[in-house]
Amino acid sequence: MPFRFSPHRIERFQCLQIANVLSRRGLSGCLIAVLTLCGMVRAETPVADGMSVKLNDTGKHVTVTLGDELFTEFDYRDYNKPILYPIYGPGQVGMTRNWPMKDDVEGEAHDHPHHKSMWISHEISGVDFWGESGGKVVTEKVETEFSGNPRPSNVLRATSVWRTKEGDKPLLTDQTTYWFGGTNKSRWIDCLVDFQATFGNIQFDDTKEGLFAIRTHPDLRLTSSPKRGVEEVFGSAINSEGVTGKAIWGKQAKWLVYAGTIDGKPMSIAMYDHPGNLRHPTTWHARDYGLVTANPFGLHHFLKKEKGAGAFKIAKGDHLKLRYRVEFFRGAVTLSVVEARYQQFAETQLVEPIAATE
Repeated sequence: MPFRFSPHRIERFQCLQIANVLSRRGLSGCLIAVLTLCGMVRAETPVADGMSVKLNDTGKHVTVTLGDELFTEFDYRDYNKPILYPIYGPGQVGMTRNWPMKDDVEGEAHDHPHHKSMWISHEISGVDFWGESGGKVVTEKVETEFSGNPRPSNVLRATSVWRTKEGDKPLLTDQTTYWFGGTNKSRWIDCLVDFQATFGNIQFDDTKEGLFAIRTHPDLRLTSSPKRGVEEVFGSAINSEGVTGKAIWGKQAKWLVYAGTIDGKPMSIAMYDHPGNLRHPTTWHARDYGLVTANPFGLHHFLKKEKGAGAFKIAKGDHLKLRYRVEFFRGAVTLSVVEARYQQFAETQLVEPIAATE
């Protein structure tokens, strides 16, 4: 059984970590049922919290405005997969790496060009969608108008087909729904991804390279890389089990946090794995250079199981639904706040949106 810190000890440890980070800047301060998701007890849809949300589909991307400020853009045309970029936290602080979408930003490592801000990808039946060498994800439909009284303004749903680059063969469909919201203290993105074996049997391969991913702003890295242009970093990391720093890689946890300063401003990113998900608490492909992914499949890498133990098959016509949240906080968020926010997320049952009728 893994050693666990008490909640008070964890929180003291995180406060010390963040204090050290701030001082460096001179600052103070499943294959599950299609009809439902298991483990949810509160029947409601994520609402936008304290700020209004507006979505605008341009035909290439959907802009998401929170209050009168840009929160993010869902880009579904420019790359080999749909991505969310840019992503701004409270105070309009950029929370993810700009490269390769932008080339002229100093202090960013130009490694792993497939790490594009925030995205969903994995190796499927031997086809490399993660590294983009073997497959591409083509978005065929985007919806932002749904029924309801009042009609929800904070929901986006995209339907995409995962195709091989060689032969343009369709392997699966995903229908991914995002909910957006926030206050002046935090902004969040809920994600429900429904993988559908539309065209035949498929397998999520046992590899560390996947699934629900974000590449943080380089200031939140845990280690620098001067040879790649990253001279100084200010990040710390901790998960729900009290594991810290680089040691969080491959560990199981219900949530984790990367915290530090971005351009001198204290900020934090929390990622949550829903208790109804396959193999919850998930394993995390969370690196010291800012890649953070929730990945329930790479068990031979993460948990040293025999190769293939983490593979997960879906028969033609079946579905796999997974649910996550990413929350962007202003300041050095405490672990008690993260745990409370996680519990709120875990207890909220999604009511999947119904397309608006003319």
